Amino acid sequence: MAYQAKSALEVQLDVLGALMLRDIRTRFGGTMWGYSVAVLWPCAHILVITAAYVVMKKPTPIGDSIVLFAVSGLSPYIIFNYMSKKMMEGPLSNRQLVYFPQVKFFDVVMSRAIVEVCTSSLSIFMTFFIAACFGAHVVPRDSFAFCEAMLLALFFATGAGFFNVFISQMLIQWQFIVIVPVLIVYFTSGTVIVVEAMPAVIYDYVQWNPLMHIVKVCRSAFYPGYGADADVMYVLIVSGTMALIGLLGIRFVVPRFLN
Repeated sequence: MAYQAKSALEVQLDVLGALMLRDIRTRFGGTMWGYSVAVLWPCAHILVITAAYVVMKKPTPIGDSIVLFAVSGLSPYIIFNYMSKKMMEGPLSNRQLVYFPQVKFFDVVMSRAIVEVCTSSLSIFMTFFIAACFGAHVVPRDSFAFCEAMLLALFFATGAGFFNVFISQMLIQWQFIVIVPVLIVYFTSGTVIVVEAMPAVIYDYVQWNPLMHIVKVCRSAFYPGYGADADVMYVLIVSGTMALIGLLGIRFVVPRFLN
């Protein structure tokens, strides 16, 4: 039987698959337990903060469940924070792989992005599952709005991830510098403090935070009538712009630094 050479697409998919498996095995020890830690770590992040709210008996800004308030606000942030950071760390820690003839820098970036999308999705599922097991009513009243919020969070995180990859390849210190804007995004997103409770002057500036709009969309799935002023188009424009800048930089600028 004559040997049939693989097409360029098949080779590309094989490379991506191999890189994803390598990523999982090297980062998580190649075991189910290792990957479980990666999935449950962001989940633990959300649940610890939620537990702190319960212990401190903080008044619930919206509704009557502090658990639902915390989980609905923190979930989009956790997706953004972990995905954008881990996507940046992938090429930095696996830069030597691009010296293999069939492996391109973009393959390393995309393999990490796919792994992080799957990990983040599983983390959010486990967060709501565990919260439900402890008696919290976390079933969204508007499933479409909830799915929309999660997809927006993934798109925003992916766009930020591509942008971070691009900048970090030119400025290695970016992986530390980026902590500052991430914290600003966190504290002005409404995850902890409802943005409507902020002074009008601050609220005008908070409107520029894409994550704030995503959090509003997410909470609108649980609190009818909330978040009607969330600007989804703005989130798409910002996320798409960051992704475009990052991808163009990865394609045309980063190779010069690798060489």
